[in-house]
Amino acid sequence: MALNGNYVVRETTANLTRNITLTVASILTVFVSLAIVGTTVLVRQGAQNATSRFEGGVEFIVYVDPGSTAEQLKSVETSLTKNPGIKKVTYVDADETYADFQRLFKGQDTMLRNVEKGDLPTSFKVEPVSKDAANITDLVRSYRKEPNVYDVVAAVEVVREMKGITDFVNKGLTFFAGFLLLASGLLILNTIRTAMFARRREIEVMKLVGATNWFIRIPFMLEGLVQGLIGGGLAVGWVFIARHLLDDLLGKSSSLKLLQNFSIASGDVFLACFIVVVTAVLLSVISSTLATRRFLDV
Repeated sequence: MALNGNYVVRETTANLTRNITLTVASILTVFVSLAIVGTTVLVRQGAQNATSRFEGGVEFIVYVDPGSTAEQLKSVETSLTKNPGIKKVTYVDADETYADFQRLFKGQDTMLRNVEKGDLPTSFKVEPVSKDAANITDLVRSYRKEPNVYDVVAAVEVVREMKGITDFVNKGLTFFAGFLLLASGLLILNTIRTAMFARRREIEVMKLVGATNWFIRIPFMLEGLVQGLIGGGLAVGWVFIARHLLDDLLGKSSSLKLLQNFSIASGDVFLACFIVVVTAVLLSVISSTLATRRFLDV
């Protein structure tokens, strides 16, 4: 028996509206679980962005006071290069600093508009001879007292701070996301089961006149897919809201210094949205497939 487009649309719509309360509950549960998944991705990507400046062996960064003269800048550089405990020193000028700032905060128009090149301190990326945490801590403490130094940021400090965030994400949000995804799958499955049970007489008649199992399954599977996609679409909207909430929350934090901010790029938002949509499709397809295979003989 060939499928008819109008039949599929009509039956899918009927299944979705037959038990509207259960359908709405399924969609909301999918939304909440996928919203947590999207937020988890944003936090993880933001944590990676916050530590990306320490790639290539850099263990700490010395920020020079904005507006320092060439002589003062040279004084800081000399102090670093002549230190026997330091292996390599790389100067990051104003242009490169501003380019890094634009890369880290790409898509955050408010931040980009309010910060100019002259507001950002230039810096020296430093690779010490010994990567021992105690040695790096001593060097950081020492250079924070140097004249013309705005701040010193160490990889061990940033990584420790970010580790606290990612640990919370891994142990907290991931647990709740997994739990709610399971609940979402079960709700979709139960919604389809209820719809099939309500139409058990029609299904029996359709089988008697030669309808195949796939002919019967398709509208029910589309019902699950629609629920998943609506919940996923709402979660995608939440991802954009969460990005701005995280930016505002962390941007107002006095404990995070300039250029040390947790940042979420536009690419990270699109990655989170992609993962949310893929998860929504997989969740709905798997749940609806299981439901139609298990409960077709009603």
